[in-house]
Amino acid sequence: MRFPSTLFARTALTLAIAFLLLLLLSAFIFNRFLMQPIARQASDDAAALLVLSAQTWAELPPDTRLDFEDELILSHGITLQQTDQPLTPLTTKLRYLTLLEQALEYRIGAPVKIGEDPISANEYEVDLPIAGRILRMSFPRERFIPPKQFALLWLILALALATLLTTLLLVRHLTRPLAKLSAATVKFGRGGSTEPLTESGPQELKMLARSFNQMTSELDELLTNRTTLLAGISHDLRTPIARLTLALEMLPQKSDAELMERMRRDLKEMDQLIARTLELARNIDDHAQETEEVELPELLDGIIAEQITTATKILWQPNESCLIQVNSIALRRVLANLLENALRYGGDLVQVRYQCNSHMTTIEILDNGSGIPDDQIKTVFQPFYRLEASRNTATGGSGLGLAIVQQLCHSNGWQISLDNRKKGGLITSIEIPA
Repeated sequence: MRFPSTLFARTALTLAIAFLLLLLLSAFIFNRFLMQPIARQASDDAAALLVLSAQTWAELPPDTRLDFEDELILSHGITLQQTDQPLTPLTTKLRYLTLLEQALEYRIGAPVKIGEDPISANEYEVDLPIAGRILRMSFPRERFIPPKQFALLWLILALALATLLTTLLLVRHLTRPLAKLSAATVKFGRGGSTEPLTESGPQELKMLARSFNQMTSELDELLTNRTTLLAGISHDLRTPIARLTLALEMLPQKSDAELMERMRRDLKEMDQLIARTLELARNIDDHAQETEEVELPELLDGIIAEQITTATKILWQPNESCLIQVNSIALRRVLANLLENALRYGGDLVQVRYQCNSHMTTIEILDNGSGIPDDQIKTVFQPFYRLEASRNTATGGSGLGLAIVQQLCHSNGWQISLDNRKKGGLITSIEIPA
C-alpha cells in the first residue's frame, strides 16, 4: 500500500490517525475505569435479587408462593418455576451475562449457566439450585442488561465520524489554496497564462497568493518586453542585412566569385541566426492547447521523407497504429529538429522507432555518432551552447535547436531526454502522456 502523495491526503490521514488513536485511548480508559465497574456492580445487584427471590420462594409456605410469583412478575418482570428440563444455550453471550454468572456462582457456591428463553427472544433463563430444587428464573433482557453497555460503542462511532469529517473539512480548507497555487504554478511553468489567485484566507496564504500574483505579473511583463526587444533588434538587423544582400547582388560580374559566395553564406547564416533567436524568444506555446488526433506513423513518415538524403540511411518501419491527441505543429517541429541533428552529427545511420500504449507514447531517435559527455547532457539544452568536441562549428548550427525543442516539449507537457548508447551514439526519447 502506497502512502498518499498529496498534501491533503497526507495531512488528513495523519490527523485522522492521531485523533482516532486518542479516541481509542479515551475509550479504553472510559471502559476500564467506569463502564466495567458499573457493569460489575449491576451484575452483582441483579445476582443478589435473583438469589434472594429464589431463597424467599423456597422458604415460603406453598400456599403463599403463587402470590409471591405474581409480585415478582409485577415488580421485576421475573418468573419463577421448578423444573428439570435443560436450558437452551445462548446464541450470543454478552460480557454482562458472564459477569452475572460469576456473581451468581459466588452467592450460591455452585456452577451457574444462563440460557435463552425458547419462547421469548427478549428473555434469559437461569437455573439456581436452592434447597435441593432446581428453580428456573426467567428475567427480561431490558430490565437486567444495562443499556449503558452499548452507549460506549455508539459514542466511539459518533466521535470517530465527527473527527473524520472535521479533519477532512479543516484540511480541505487549508490545502485548497495550496492546490490552486500548485496548479497555477505548473500551468505558468509550461508557459500558459494564469488567472490571478484569490487573495483570501489566513494571513500566510493571503500573502503567498499575493506574492505569486505579483511574480507572474512581473514575469509576463518581462517576457513581453523581451519578445518586443528581440523583435525590434531582429528588424533592425535584418534591414542592413537586406541592404548588404542587395548591394552584393548589384556588384559587377567581374568581382571575385569565391569571395561573393562566402559573403552570401555569411549573410544567410546571420539571417538564420536572427530567425532562430527570435523563435526562441517568442511565446512559442500560443497553440499549446490546440490539439488534434494524429496518426503517429503517418506523421513520422512525412518528417522522415523530408529529411532523408542519399548520404545517410534512416531505419524506419511503421508497425502498429498509434492515435495520439497532440499539438501536431509543435510535435512536427520537435521531431524535425531532432532528426536533423541526428542526421548532421550522428553518423551515417539513424533509427526511428516508437511505442504506444494507453498511458504513454514514446518516440526514440537513435544514431551512431560520438554521443555527448555525460556531464554535458543537460547543458546542451541551454541557448547558444555547442559541444566543440562532437558538434563541429564548421558543420553549422546556432546552438538554439535543442533549446527550442526543450521549450516546445515543456510547454506541451512532454518529457525529452538524451542518453548515450552503450555501443556508441545517442538515443533521444520523447515521452507524450496519453
